[in-house]
This record gives sequence, C-alpha cells and structure tokens, in this order.
Amino acid sequence: MSVEISGSAELTARLERLASRIGELSGEALVELAEHIVEDAKALCPVDTGSLKRSIRYERDPDGSIIIAAGGGGVINPRTRREVDYAAYVEFGSSRSPAQPFLQPALEKNLPNLEPLLSGKIEEAVR
Repeated sequence: MSVEISGSAELTARLERLASRIGELSGEALVELAEHIVEDAKALCPVDTGSLKRSIRYERDPDGSIIIAAGGGGVINPRTRREVDYAAYVEFGSSRSPAQPFLQPALEKNLPNLEPLLSGKIEEAVR
C-alpha cells in the first residue's frame, strides 16, 4: 500500500502566507485597540494645562509590542516648563491629591473589544 500526496508544497506555501497575514492583521487589530484606548484616556484625563492629555499616546516597541503611555514624550508643561512626568500621581493619587484614574478605565472599557477585533481580522485573512 502506498499513499501519494500531491500539492503539499503548495498547501504549505499557502498556510505560511495565511500565518503571515494573520500576524499582520492581528497587529492592525492591536493598533486599532490602542487608538481607542488613547482616545478614551484623553477624554477621561483631568485637564489643568492640557499637557498630560497631550502626552497620552501609544508606542511600538522594537519587538512589536504596543505600549500605552502618558507623560514624557517631549510634552512640556507650560506652567512648570518641565516634561510631563506626573501621570502616575494623577492616575493613582498622592498624599496631596486623590486618584483621578484615566488610563485604567480606558483600558477596561476597551479590552472586551479585543476578541471581536482579532476574530474579525482572522476571518478577513482566511477569506
């Protein structure tokens, strides 16, 4: 008895392209989610000078990871003339001021959207 498989090289090539496309589209889904988190965090951010709000952004690590960040990034507070470095004190509070969370609520609001976003992108890749 013998078995002959024809087209296995083509199948392998198609599966490799599919895997690559799924990875690419999954990255797009994560960027889309990050954009929504940033948008919501900016909407929830308390505003004094607006510097903290302007500092909210997402960044990509060299390894492809996405980081939601607030503070730093070259945004200067016009009142102190220093780079914004107080996001954690606003988010979690300090001995002088109560917490005014803006990042965590934005993240919690958007995390349920991750699975549908990824599913949609995978379906798009398979089609």
